[in-house]
Amino acid sequence: MFKRKRRVDASTDFPSDGQLQVELDELTATSDSRELTRADTEVREAVQRAAKTDIRKIKLLEQGRCPDCQGRTENFHFTVVCPACGWFRRTTPEGGRSVVYLETGETIECDKVFRGGQDELLCMRDGIVISQVMRSHVRKVDHHWEPEALQKAKAHAHRTRHGVCSWCEKDLEQVAYDAVLVDYVAFGAWQDRYMFCSDRCQDSFRRQFPPRVHRNCYEVDCNSCELCIKRFDTSHASPPRVPSLARG
Repeated sequence: MFKRKRRVDASTDFPSDGQLQVELDELTATSDSRELTRADTEVREAVQRAAKTDIRKIKLLEQGRCPDCQGRTENFHFTVVCPACGWFRRTTPEGGRSVVYLETGETIECDKVFRGGQDELLCMRDGIVISQVMRSHVRKVDHHWEPEALQKAKAHAHRTRHGVCSWCEKDLEQVAYDAVLVDYVAFGAWQDRYMFCSDRCQDSFRRQFPPRVHRNCYEVDCNSCELCIKRFDTSHASPPRVPSLARG
């Protein structure tokens, strides 16, 4: 007896590219799913490698290093810059806008501007690309900040730099360095750091968010746990405000 091979319906999971669809139809017609399975495995491996690369970049930025050349970065209000290679990351607030000035004298107003490749800029407005401009045609790009958005961005930068209590939201700049308490907790796949100005706030936080069934972030050391994706190394103080004897 011949075993009936399962037909693979791949047409609904792939983009409607003409040549790609023809190749998928040929594989599906022969009822041979091995190539599709192999391709799916390669995609999963590529995603895992990309995730490791992202984690590496996050770790380097936390240590004040450039993700491209590992040089020491300089932090400004809303931009991180590497003087060594020129890499930068800019924060754009909600409500702001950008104006692209072309060599012809024309201007393009948009919400955000992205580098789309080696020689082009993508101008976004309302979530769509309204213009694709070659860099050689651009004279300058201005970024305009709304006063309210600017104030919120400055407040967020201050909170990020000095930290606030995760329970009462007190500015930790007012708390003695050795008095800051830390918990590393993963409510989902990613581990986050929660800082507290006192034992009372930390205990209140733990009562509000008790240990879950499959993990106990308040008692287990993060470096020996593999139940979530790590973001912080709890064996030493990463940011300047976190004490070295942080709880795991």
